[in-house]
Amino acid sequence: MGFGNGTALACMAVQISSSIANVFIKEMSLDFISSPALRIGAVFFVLGKERAVDWEKRKKEFDDKMKLDFSRDGQLIVVSRDLTPDKAIPLSLSKLARSEMLKIMAAGSAINRAVSLALELAKGDIAKEPIGIEFVVLSTIRFKIENADVQGTGIEIYLRKGVQTVYTPKHKEITKMLQQK
Repeated sequence: MGFGNGTALACMAVQISSSIANVFIKEMSLDFISSPALRIGAVFFVLGKERAVDWEKRKKEFDDKMKLDFSRDGQLIVVSRDLTPDKAIPLSLSKLARSEMLKIMAAGSAINRAVSLALELAKGDIAKEPIGIEFVVLSTIRFKIENADVQGTGIEIYLRKGVQTVYTPKHKEITKMLQQK
């Protein structure tokens, strides 16, 4: 689990460990810890020795049904240090007004802001109709820095209009335990 500014670090640790060790992500979810008024976003992982979900196949199923570009009716938001929360929320809401789903992507430390954005949209009570977190997946992002190819951890968050976020019993157990501390 990672929360607040440690969300990106937890994602990176899980991505690295699952690429070098015999461990797989069985469950992954986003939620607020403590009370939603505090707005501390968190990422939750359940890891195991066996592959429970084909994350890449499921991601491809979502991507194939979406228009993933930056056009006015595109369904993609890429969170970076240049996309501030005061711009990201209205942009996301305007894209969700035109389509049923939205994909939020980020890499590196921008993962913290992407998780906050997704949770604000899904649980912040700012949209007229419910917005739920449909699917969350980690990915490996490849980019160039000067002349070198570099790999980093990315997160892809799929939001759907008109649904509530569904949490597993394990997730509910963890959040209940955290709220009692």
